[in-house]
Amino acid sequence: MTEENKVININGTDFTDDQLDDKQKYLIAQIQDLQAKAQNFQFQLDQVSVAKDQFTNALIASLEEDSA
Repeated sequence: MTEENKVININGTDFTDDQLDDKQKYLIAQIQDLQAKAQNFQFQLDQVSVAKDQFTNALIASLEEDSA
């Protein structure tokens, strides 16, 4: 069974695993992990933003009911 090398494109140039040294592979792994964390943080931020908007709308509606 043959395993294909993963190809990564950096600044318009394709590289395979066998073209990278251990430090470069480590840096790529760090970047990929940080990208995943950033996506997760954005996901959580979206949830918090929607919840904050709902609470704000509920407060406004409550204040409007009190003044009516």
